[in-house]
Amino acid sequence: MCQRRVVVSIVAALLSLSSAACHVTSEPSPLLRGTWAEVLTVPGASYIITLDQSGVQLTGSGTYTIEAGRQGTLQVVGTYSPPTVALTISSDAGDRRTFVGTLIGGDQLRGAFDGSSSLVTFARR
Repeated sequence: MCQRRVVVSIVAALLSLSSAACHVTSEPSPLLRGTWAEVLTVPGASYIITLDQSGVQLTGSGTYTIEAGRQGTLQVVGTYSPPTVALTISSDAGDRRTFVGTLIGGDQLRGAFDGSSSLVTFARR
């Protein structure tokens, strides 16, 4: 009789673990959370943003450096509707840019600023 209780307890524990492992959430995983740097070929220039993700909403901050020019801070808000990323990036100098792109392979964002035909790539750091 004691052995049967042990078997029943083990089966109950396994069923509990398997139902916990199958828990499904409707919120997408935070794929974009982290630091992203624009891939630039201009020495001394940088454009870096750090994103946080809650569902489809994105927020963040960052920094920029203009070659032989000013440095400053950035504020970011946006959305992620797979695979499309839409960001509004505001600088401390009063500039506002809109980036629309696609998440590629989990470690690149590729798109354009302000509807330009010139492609921009951000790489995950």
